[in-house]
Amino acid sequence: MQRQPEPRLFIAVSLPAGLKRMLADWCEKQSETWAFGKWVNQEDYHITLKFLGNCTPRQIREITEELRGLAAVASPFSLTLAGLGTFGRPASPRILWAGVSGDLPALTSLEQKIGNRLAPLGFPREERPYRPHVTLARKCQMHDFPAPELLQAAWPERLTQTWIVRELILYETKLGKQPMYHAMARFPFR
Repeated sequence: MQRQPEPRLFIAVSLPAGLKRMLADWCEKQSETWAFGKWVNQEDYHITLKFLGNCTPRQIREITEELRGLAAVASPFSLTLAGLGTFGRPASPRILWAGVSGDLPALTSLEQKIGNRLAPLGFPREERPYRPHVTLARKCQMHDFPAPELLQAAWPERLTQTWIVRELILYETKLGKQPMYHAMARFPFR
């Protein structure tokens, strides 16, 4: 009997469906002039709070218990999409992302609480500063990608929308599938 591979998981908050659609429409238009190897499927738009990697059934039970407890004392908060940015070399970035503003103290606090609760379960705290974002595209194929000031000018004001975050989501990554991320469990805030 062949053993199933351990699921690859992460914890995130999602965007509302209407905003995902608007963002995907904008990305589709941009893809005509900005050459990236992969544009993210609209159903995969999210803001990562904690990457977990491959998890055993026992770890999944423990993670679920911790997230349920955390969500039970968390309050909804608002976030807003805010502009564009990149990771990697500016002329040929690895990642194109949409920034996030709004109640960043609440989002950052949630990220830290998740890290603190899961560290004893074998998931080390992230040492890099938390940079919340929504990944839009990966692997730029250009060597003259727009400078940051031109990038900001490309951001349409209609996408600067606010929404209320009301839950945590435990996602499983299914490589080779579209969409690639599937909600394994949802944890509504009180």
